[in-house]
Amino acid sequence: MSTFQFVVTGIFVSLIIIGVGTFALFGGAFGGSSGVGAVTIWGTEPQETVDFVLGSLLMSDKSFEQVRYFEQDAATYEGALLNAMASGRAPELFMLNHDQLGGFADKILTIPYGTVSQSDFVSSYVDEAQLFLTPQGSLALPFSIDPMVMYWNRDLFASAGVAQAPVYWNDFLTLAPKMYSANSSQTITRTAVALGSWDNILHAKEILSILFMQAGEPITSRNSAGALVPVFGQAGSGSNSVAESALRFYTDFSNPSRSNYAWNRALPPSNEAFAGGKLGVYFGFASEYGTIGARNPNLRFGVALVPQLQGAGSRLTYGRITAMAIPRASANIQGAAVIAQKLSGAQAASLLAQRTAFPSVRRDVQSDTSASAVAEVFTQSALMSRAWFDPAHRATDNVFKTMIESVVSGGSSPAEAVGDAMQEFTRLIPLTN
Repeated sequence: MSTFQFVVTGIFVSLIIIGVGTFALFGGAFGGSSGVGAVTIWGTEPQETVDFVLGSLLMSDKSFEQVRYFEQDAATYEGALLNAMASGRAPELFMLNHDQLGGFADKILTIPYGTVSQSDFVSSYVDEAQLFLTPQGSLALPFSIDPMVMYWNRDLFASAGVAQAPVYWNDFLTLAPKMYSANSSQTITRTAVALGSWDNILHAKEILSILFMQAGEPITSRNSAGALVPVFGQAGSGSNSVAESALRFYTDFSNPSRSNYAWNRALPPSNEAFAGGKLGVYFGFASEYGTIGARNPNLRFGVALVPQLQGAGSRLTYGRITAMAIPRASANIQGAAVIAQKLSGAQAASLLAQRTAFPSVRRDVQSDTSASAVAEVFTQSALMSRAWFDPAHRATDNVFKTMIESVVSGGSSPAEAVGDAMQEFTRLIPLTN
């Protein structure tokens, strides 16, 4: 044979081998219910929530008879999973957040498009779920979404003579001086927003990610071959670098020489400041709604969409997606595949939304939000949610922390901090995966 014929023949043989392997793992698994067997699921979702979904599904579907869920401690979850996989005690199915994908991508089975088509996936789930897609298939099937929203103190806004929550980020430039108050020792006693530092701002990484993504800075991306590549700092150039502009905007709120000075490292954590009635705006996840109310029943607060960049083409916020993955060490791959598909289906999603009153990760699960302004904001935020593929979330936490603190301390300019972060992302994400 010619070299060309030899190569083509080799490709077809490889595809056949892959197809046979895929059929051996997943053939007949999806869509069926017989012979599911025992399936153990690990995750950090509340036990009572998942048990409610499983119990409700069991009433009409006997394939859930041997399905058991075990809630894990979020602080030790990843380590426990890795140890279980290494020792042959891995669960058949486990839940992970999208930012944990980088650490587990080589330890889970990719669900091929022959079993869950790309078209069905894209049309069924919110846009952010596409983070789980690769050229070969899906790394996991979405279960839930927790979008970031803006909580605002109605009384503080009224006292400042402001009727509505900010719609655009630039609104904070005028809101900050109106709401700022300090005592004789210059300790901040009331302020508009927690922006500018790292340690005492919950979700600082997510907030800064929103600013980056809204400005057109995706942070990471996939090339034509599907490999993850670093693109941070490449949007814009020179003084028009969008990452530099976003970082400067964020850190300026901790600069005492700025008119919009609003935050410093001596203040309590942002969630505590908001619950205590001292902070006008808190950026948190939808799942925090009940906690805020429970911490201060007298707090009059509203919920609104996260601010946007004025003039930007599309609106977005940050979302935390939880999905179900099948470990390579699973003792019951086909059973896990069946249960994963059903728990990511419309019926399970509807039950989950019913139990939690939070938006669904699926597009085809509709909720009546006409009687709840909060539910309407949560639903819109879920549809607007975006994120980026995090190669190693603890390492990138340090990248974001260093980027912020180096500017706040005066050790780096925003341009220098972004340049250093670019080098770190390049180190964390090899150009060939």
